[in-house]
Amino acid sequence: MTARLYRDRRRAQAGTTLVELLVALVIIGLALALIIGTFSTGLLDAAVAKRDTAAQAVIQSELERINGSQFDPNAEPYSECFKTEAADPPMLLAAYKDPCPDSTYTLRADVARTDQPTSTTQTWTVTVVTWPDLTFAGSPVSMVKAER
Repeated sequence: MTARLYRDRRRAQAGTTLVELLVALVIIGLALALIIGTFSTGLLDAAVAKRDTAAQAVIQSELERINGSQFDPNAEPYSECFKTEAADPPMLLAAYKDPCPDSTYTLRADVARTDQPTSTTQTWTVTVVTWPDLTFAGSPVSMVKAER
């Protein structure tokens, strides 16, 4: 009789307890938090890498434009807006550091000129900022252009 009572009690206690269930939920929650954190960090890193690559391409484009142009002692500074999500050509703004026309433009290149002590050399500086929040995308890059 006692053996039968002992078997019935063990069968009645079979299953998961509340503590086991809570431990399993905590473990699953921690695993999900780690997976989501890793995924969001990866997305952020990809966005920053994309922005930096686009900024480098903009700087290279502007330096090639300056290098390919004739020396002009009266050249004015200018700004251009670029789209990183579309293959549209850049938009030259009417005035230096003018705002880009809409939020589809994501980068603005500001190209400034400073004259050197001799009148035959100029320093051109290209600064790329993100649009519309105006944070710097990389460091400004300068080149010296001389009259030949």
